[in-house]
Amino acid sequence: MNGTDQGALLVDAHVHVYDCFDINELLDAALRNFDRAAKKLGLNNKFTGILLLAETSRDNWFRQLSMLGGQARWQIEKTPDKTVLQARLLTDNTDTENSIYIMAGRQIITAEGLELLALATDSTFEDGLSVTSALNAARKQDAVLVLPWAVGKWLGKRGKLLTALLKAEVRSDLCLGDNSGRPVFWRNPLHFQQAKTYGMRLLPGTDSLPFSNEVNRVGSFGFMIRGKLTNAQPSYDLKQLLRNNALKITVYGQLETPLRFIANQVRLRIS
Repeated sequence: MNGTDQGALLVDAHVHVYDCFDINELLDAALRNFDRAAKKLGLNNKFTGILLLAETSRDNWFRQLSMLGGQARWQIEKTPDKTVLQARLLTDNTDTENSIYIMAGRQIITAEGLELLALATDSTFEDGLSVTSALNAARKQDAVLVLPWAVGKWLGKRGKLLTALLKAEVRSDLCLGDNSGRPVFWRNPLHFQQAKTYGMRLLPGTDSLPFSNEVNRVGSFGFMIRGKLTNAQPSYDLKQLLRNNALKITVYGQLETPLRFIANQVRLRIS
């Protein structure tokens, strides 16, 4: 690809890679889910897929992926942008546009027990920092900042902390994050409404769980924007788009069913 025109960018803004995931299956699922979303959005399959990694302090899948090269069905290539890899589907058609950008990023666990995503950066961060210190550290690295929804994380004392934090961060670059694991009966969390009132963005992503079948979720929940990415600096280009207040974001994907949500919570607690 020589960069994209003012076309559609489909973005999964919360991607985990686990040891139980097969990389070919992950990329196949992402492309399949992006294709499905593109059809529903009427894009005629003309889009660029983007996976924003949110790696824990224990993981460095981005570095591992950068050393894989060819993986049977996919070729993973470095780009001039050190924070971005390009995964290209290997087919007989050398002009295929079936490729996906993979951007480095981190998930930080703060001292207060909140999660903060520092996306589109290859920097690493300490867990255990206060949320304010974590935000400052991630800002210094020009990361896209997202506080993602998670079961129980925005309730009680932490919920009150988040309410105060959002009020203090009005007109900042901080975003909230939704994910496909939120059950359909848990609609319109209070902090989503607060963020909307403050003009903050909501950046959704899958946030897959550490079970082998969850690999099929990657790319299935996210957002679509219009814009241009260049091969030289795709992460910078994406950041500039997301920081444009006039940008329109279209969310795609479905929330979790009640039965599957309960089953997943049980699995997490006994695994």
